Amino acid sequence: MLRLGYPHVYGPSQQAAAGTIGTMGFRVDNTRVASLDGITPNDLLRNPYPRGVAQVTGASAGALTQFGNSIEATTVDIVSPWTRQVNFNIQRELPLDTLLEVAYVHTRGFYLHRNDEGGLSLNQLPASAMSLGSRLNEQVPNPFFGTRFAGGSLANRTTSRAQMMRPYPQFGNIVPIYSVGASSFYHSLQISANKRYSKGLQMGLAYTFAKGLDDGLSHQDSYNIRADRALSDIDIRHRAVITGIYDIPIGRGRRFGNGWSRPLDMAIGGWQVNGIATFSTGTPIGISANNNAGIFNVAIRPNNNGTSGKRTGAVQNRLDSYFNRAVFSQPAAFTFGNMGPRVSDIRNDGIYNWDLSVFKQFRFRENARVELRGEALNAFNTPRFGGPNTGVTSGSFGAITSQGNAPRQIQMGLKLVF
Repeated sequence: MLRLGYPHVYGPSQQAAAGTIGTMGFRVDNTRVASLDGITPNDLLRNPYPRGVAQVTGASAGALTQFGNSIEATTVDIVSPWTRQVNFNIQRELPLDTLLEVAYVHTRGFYLHRNDEGGLSLNQLPASAMSLGSRLNEQVPNPFFGTRFAGGSLANRTTSRAQMMRPYPQFGNIVPIYSVGASSFYHSLQISANKRYSKGLQMGLAYTFAKGLDDGLSHQDSYNIRADRALSDIDIRHRAVITGIYDIPIGRGRRFGNGWSRPLDMAIGGWQVNGIATFSTGTPIGISANNNAGIFNVAIRPNNNGTSGKRTGAVQNRLDSYFNRAVFSQPAAFTFGNMGPRVSDIRNDGIYNWDLSVFKQFRFRENARVELRGEALNAFNTPRFGGPNTGVTSGSFGAITSQGNAPRQIQMGLKLVF
């Protein structure tokens, strides 16, 4: 059997859930200073705002709203995100009541929601400004000093040269909330084989070989978003899941022991074993660096010396240095790093998990039975380690200090079916 599908799927506009985020002038944050040194109480609960409570200004300040400070607001032209999907599927009936299915699945995302945590700045200097180096930090006269509402970086007589070179020097960062424009790509080969329940046995195998890309995270250069296209942080290259249910053919109504007495059947008949095995490669890691470019960009990537940092061997033997840290470094001031958002050949620890269970049925009437079950999650107590420290300037860079899954859990259950 051959199936082919090609839909366009539109998502809800982010404008519909704008809420109060970024509504500058119509939202006021009043911060209570509990302590200045972390020990001595400062603003007490009986008078939490001794300096007064800020008032909502509304639109009274006009274009001077947030003068000298950062702006976060929704835009008026938010486009609804949409995806183009392709599904090409072939099914074939095999012997032993088995159905084989092979599919190609593709999804292309357009106008997707970007990172709202400041992933894009509309008030960044162009990358060419980094050639000025330390001159960007020089103090120059502030033409906005004394202007009504001037605050933040414009509250003093002088400000940095970089601030005056911004496209909108009267503001700090300009972050579009709920902005759209990110894109994604997903391709996968999906193979499954399912043996239908017969003679007490049911089994299934599902395997996926996939690749996912996107460009929707924080950008090193807001004027060159395409440079941040990389593997998605949820990209899983290989994933296989095996499932099975087997009624042990012993007991009344089964192949062996059909004529057993009720006490004998209750003792050793009516057992069922089940299992789910999951195996997958890990997700790619992203290495971060300190932002020292000096042009008010959102993020900085580290440098790589052209050598792969991948290390092989059992994860538990390299917990202190999961990858070769020496190939990565902090970029020099007023430069971009030469890496992308994620490293394609270094991935977090994968999944190797078995969940097993044993069921026993006791039938004490024709229309009533009791089911006793015992389940072992992560039955072989196989650890999956957490992600390594990815801060290139951190003292524990490359070290794994956590576990990414739960240890073995055993649980018992009793169910009455009538």
